[in-house]
Amino acid sequence: MSKPVLIFGGSFDPPTIAHRVQPSRVAEMIDADRIIYVPAAISPHKLDHPPLDSAHRVAMLKLAIKGLPDTVISTIEIEREGPSYMIDTLRSFRRHIEDAHPLRLLIGDDQAMAFNRWKDWSDIIELAEPIVMPRLHPTAESMAMALASQGGWSDGEISRWIDWRIDLPIMDVEATIIRERIARNEAVHDLLAPDVSDYIGSNLLYSSTD
Repeated sequence: MSKPVLIFGGSFDPPTIAHRVQPSRVAEMIDADRIIYVPAAISPHKLDHPPLDSAHRVAMLKLAIKGLPDTVISTIEIEREGPSYMIDTLRSFRRHIEDAHPLRLLIGDDQAMAFNRWKDWSDIIELAEPIVMPRLHPTAESMAMALASQGGWSDGEISRWIDWRIDLPIMDVEATIIRERIARNEAVHDLLAPDVSDYIGSNLLYSSTD
């Protein structure tokens, strides 16, 4: 079987240093063929808070991942418009990527908690087995406890989620915090790639007057 293709979706509003660093670490750990970043038109979980215009988000994402090997951006969800459902994206990728390359879906452990609320979530798992990055839970044990307390998962399903978990240090970088800090005119250089920070400043994005 050929090397897996790592799929990483998100709003990237804005793309943070974690968005650059963590997928590359995972790709190296699983010997991925390539990483495909998939910026969403709008997440179905964020319909009340639409993201920044997609042209800006794609431009920033290009700057954020500049120089990374075997890394591309797919605008399939932006071109499709409307709420971005990962199942539709994966079905399209599966039609166009050789079957020999397994698809793997990279998500954070915060997304794993509510994965059973995703559209056709069991079909997603069949198409692209998840890889789970720690974002909230530093250990497998704490993640398992959180899944159990969340409800809706059997013991066997929780065990599978723990098997899909990959051991990485948590990078405490949130796009929401970055937007709030920019609106308060606070420094964010430590949370963004320099080119992304410059782009935000040049285009006056996320400012209180934006």
